[in-house]
Amino acid sequence: MKILKQLMMSLNSDLFQPKNSEQINLVQPALKFWKINSFFFWTMAMGTVFFATISPFFTDSVTNRNLPFLAWYPYNIKISPYYEITYIYQIISITCSASTAVCTDTLIAALFLYIGAQFDILCDNIRHLYDIREDLSTDFNKKFITCVKHHRAILKFAENSNKFANWIILGQFFISALSIGMTMFRLTTVIPFSSEFFSFLAFLMAIVIETFTYCWFGNEVEIKSSQISYAVFESNWPDASMEIKKHMVFFITRSQKPLKMSAVNLFYLSLDTFT
Repeated sequence: MKILKQLMMSLNSDLFQPKNSEQINLVQPALKFWKINSFFFWTMAMGTVFFATISPFFTDSVTNRNLPFLAWYPYNIKISPYYEITYIYQIISITCSASTAVCTDTLIAALFLYIGAQFDILCDNIRHLYDIREDLSTDFNKKFITCVKHHRAILKFAENSNKFANWIILGQFFISALSIGMTMFRLTTVIPFSSEFFSFLAFLMAIVIETFTYCWFGNEVEIKSSQISYAVFESNWPDASMEIKKHMVFFITRSQKPLKMSAVNLFYLSLDTFT
């Protein structure tokens, strides 16, 4: 929680704020994709809960007083009102569990999205670092130092984000791998196009989207962080002083290595990992 609080405080710092409407527009496509991805994730997760909840009504489970999920309780669940209370309890519990999982995954994806957005903003600032036509009195040295500080702040934010999400991502990938295998096996044992079939199918899709979310936004961080050195050469750097040019050489050298998000340094979050 301490790391998460630090991350939230960093989000409000002046360095991380867009400077104009163009920079706001730069991050809109990624934000829109995150919203669409989150919507489908929510849909699949809640679809899993819905079909699992109603599946007993389309079989003999309700007649036999079976619950949506197998579980042991220290009382007889076959009699009323224990059966009804336990049934509702399971529905509420699985809904809360699914909501917690979706919120956690979308939060981590949002952190990765924010890192990528900051690289977009930084690249835009670098491209206009020596745009003399905009402001003849621009202090090149001051603006360059601000860009360096921004870059260091992004790397620190990414490091803290990775610390916060490390074990969560590792656990999710481990559970997802097991869940995908077991769910695909269960799909071969249930009646096709039954409510139970759609429940497993929705769960499988939710797991795939969850894994894809981590890998996609992790891959975006890697791609966008590698654009910094190109942004330097897209700026009006020939008009800079020799001192600034020397500083930029060191800056390019530092930024040439792309930033990669990982899970406890065991594997990187990228589309290669997903495939």
